[in-house]
Amino acid sequence: MSGKKAKGGVKSVPNGKTRACSEPSMWRTILVYIMAILFLPLTGIPAILAVPILWPFVGLNKAQRATWRCACVFFKVILWASGCPYTVVGLENLKPEEAYFFAANHESLWDVPLIFAACPFWLISVAKKSLSYVPIFGWAVAAGGTVFVDRRNTKKAVESMGVACESLKKRPRSVLVFPEGTRTPTGEMREFKKGGFVLAIQAGIPVVPVCVCGTYEVVVKGGRKVAPRPLKVIFGKPIKTSALTYEDREILGEQVRKEVAAMQADYRKGGNAKDNVKVEPFWHCFTFAAECDKPYWGRL
Repeated sequence: MSGKKAKGGVKSVPNGKTRACSEPSMWRTILVYIMAILFLPLTGIPAILAVPILWPFVGLNKAQRATWRCACVFFKVILWASGCPYTVVGLENLKPEEAYFFAANHESLWDVPLIFAACPFWLISVAKKSLSYVPIFGWAVAAGGTVFVDRRNTKKAVESMGVACESLKKRPRSVLVFPEGTRTPTGEMREFKKGGFVLAIQAGIPVVPVCVCGTYEVVVKGGRKVAPRPLKVIFGKPIKTSALTYEDREILGEQVRKEVAAMQADYRKGGNAKDNVKVEPFWHCFTFAAECDKPYWGRL
C-alpha cells in the first residue's frame, strides 16, 4: 500500500499511517527551478565575495555570518517556491549563546533548506567534497566554512576532520551533520555513521538530535517533481560530549539515532493539528530566524 493515494486526498507512508500530502505539482516545480536559477547568483555571489571583502574590516566570524545569511535567504526562497509551510518545535531546549552539533535524519534535498530556515544558529555543515565543485553554490558554501569530506579517501577525510576540529575549538560554531551519510531511498531512517560524532566529541560540542518530517514526500530520491506539503523540524535536548572519549562514539551515535527515531515515530502517529499550514510570505524570506525564545514564523 506504500505510496498509493488513500481516500480524502491523503497519501500512505511506509509505517502504514497516513497524512495530508499533495500530488506533485508541475507549476511548483517550474517555480522552484526559476527561483533557484534567479536567486543562486543573487545570493551566491554576495556570499562568495563577503569573506574576502568583509574579513579585513570585521573579522572572519562576521564575514562568514554574512555568507550564512545569504544561504538562509536562498533556502527560504526555495521553501516558498515549493509551497511548503513549516513548523518548528523544541527550540526552548537550546541556549542562544551556545554552539551545537545538529544531527538530523536525511530524507530529501529539502532537509537543508528546512533546517536553515528554522534554525536561529549560525550553521556550517559537513558535506561530500564533490559539492565544492558545483559552480557558485559550491563556492558559496565553501566560503561559509563548510567541512568537505572525501568519502573515497579515508586518510584525507580524517585530515579534514582534524582541521575542522581545531577550527571549531578556536572559533566555536554550530555544525549541521546528516549521520546517515546520504538521503534515504525508502523514507525509512538508515544507520548512523560515526564520523560526525567523533568530531563533536573531539571539539567538545553538545549534540542535538534533530528530526526533519515530511521532506521525503516533497521530492523523493531520484524524483524531479515537487509535491507541496507541510513540513516540520523537531529539535531534541542537547547531549553533552565534554566527558566523552573516542571510545564513546558508537554509544553516542546510537543514543542520537534512538531519539531521532522516537521523534519521527511520534510525528507519524499524528496529532499535528496545531502545526502551521501557511506558506511563509515571500517578503519574509529576507528576514532571519529570531533567538530561540522569541516568536518567529512556524514556531509553536
